[in-house]
Amino acid sequence: MKKYLVIYHDLLSGIQTQKYQSGELLPSNQQLVMRYHVSRETVRKSMQLLADEGYIQTIRGKGSLVLSTKRFSFPVSSIKSYKEIVKENGMDSKNKVIKIQDHVLVPENLLFGSDQIYAQLIVRERIVNGIPTILDYDYVNEDIVKDIPAEEAENSLFHYFEHNLGLTIDYAIKHLTIENPEYEDCNQLGISSSVPMVVVRSETHLTDSRILSYTESRHRADKFSSVEFARRHH
Repeated sequence: MKKYLVIYHDLLSGIQTQKYQSGELLPSNQQLVMRYHVSRETVRKSMQLLADEGYIQTIRGKGSLVLSTKRFSFPVSSIKSYKEIVKENGMDSKNKVIKIQDHVLVPENLLFGSDQIYAQLIVRERIVNGIPTILDYDYVNEDIVKDIPAEEAENSLFHYFEHNLGLTIDYAIKHLTIENPEYEDCNQLGISSSVPMVVVRSETHLTDSRILSYTESRHRADKFSSVEFARRHH
């Protein structure tokens, strides 16, 4: 492994294990040069990589400040309601219903070749730890569910489907991409056009394979992480 990557991984491990905590300074570049017996350029490359990934901020005359790396952990490979995710992450979060619209055609970019259906569109903004972080566009199949109350949309759609309507959600197919922000992302989330978006498009099915809903979940990339467990089978 190249020397700058060794330094990068050592420092990253220290940040993730809170050896270096948010708001603290990392060892100076000169200290790292002496510790690892490398050039200043090698140390600079390591620090630049940490900065590019949002772990530190270099402050002229002071050094490298460790930033808060707390991000919203989104489970790509499992089906959980937003309310369940928030509880697991131990975060303070609020839902803001932006729009509810009846009899809307599901956009083709969510269908991936399936037939178009009419749905009730629910647009919600997720505010995590006081910061607008996610925009969710839920298209609920109107042949299965109609007239979702606004208070239920603000609480949890999955809770309403399962506990109020007795529906059983079985599986979902998800597509994840990194995209440039759209006007509504910048407007609703208060971000600049330079902040990329993690976009998760999914279709959720009931146990009888009927499509319950299509969702486009748009996350600020700087507040997004997905941690999954994987095992190699021998």
